[in-house]
Order: sequence, then structure tokens, then C-alpha cells
Amino acid sequence: MRREDLDRVIAALKEPTSRFVQEARLRTCMIVNGAGQVLGQHGFTRSYEVVNIAALAAAAHAAAGALASLTEAGRWTHLHNDGQRQQMFLAPFRTPVEELILVAIFDEDSSLGLVQLFFDRLVGEVQALPEFQRRVASGDAISFERDLEAGAARILSTDGPGGT
Repeated sequence: MRREDLDRVIAALKEPTSRFVQEARLRTCMIVNGAGQVLGQHGFTRSYEVVNIAALAAAAHAAAGALASLTEAGRWTHLHNDGQRQQMFLAPFRTPVEELILVAIFDEDSSLGLVQLFFDRLVGEVQALPEFQRRVASGDAISFERDLEAGAARILSTDGPGGT
């Protein structure tokens, strides 16, 4: 994705992501594409966390999709991990041009049901954004890793500590 297209997507996702974080009472949240490129985030302060979680989310998405296909289970809807102090919700969603992945981390201030409720609203908002109505040209394989790191750096430096 070209830098100007990426900047537009990041800017467009800022408000819906922020609203989702507030309504669902999340601690951290990230939206990535299937390649692991960070398009929106809130609550992460260290770039290595952002890059690692984005890569793991893309890998989990690919693995869950492959398992669903192998078992003829159809499309997977979400993964939920209930930890001792925090919970994680990982879910794919389609826009008119690409599939995105949401990673949401929350604690006792929220619940899985609340996250799912507001996730559905977030999906509708993102699907309606003009930035997700037409496909933009992708970069070549050489620029892929540079784009991932630049996206994470841009997200963290634009929003300052805590992100949005």
C-alpha cells in the first residue's frame, strides 16, 4: 500500500477504533490486514509489541482459516482467550476490498458479550468508510517489511503514548 493510501486508511480508522475502545471498555485494540500491516491501534506504547502482535494476529488468522477449510467448517468467526487477568478477542471481518483482523484485549471492566456487541457496530462503520470501497495498489515484496515497520512507527508516533 502506498504511503499516502496508508495514511488515509490510518486516519479513517482512528475515530471508529477510538469509539470501539470506549464503548467496549478495552485496554488495547489493533486492526491489521491479512499481511500483518497495522492499520489502527489503541493502547500500545512499544513498537515491538505492535509489530509482534500484528504478525501473530495475521498468522493466527491464516492458521484458523486453513483449519476451517481443512475441516470444511466454513469461515471462522472469532477466537477468544480468557486469561487470569485479561481476555483477548481476535476476529476477522470483511470490507468491500479486503479482510481485516481485530485484536482486542480487555479485563474485568468489560465482557466478551460487550466486545462482540460493539465489534458488530465497528465492522459496519469500517465497511462504510470510503477508504475501504476500492482497492489500492499494493507495494512489491521488497517493500513489504519496510511498510510493516513504517506503519507501526507511524501509528505510534502520530498518537503519542497510548495511541488511539
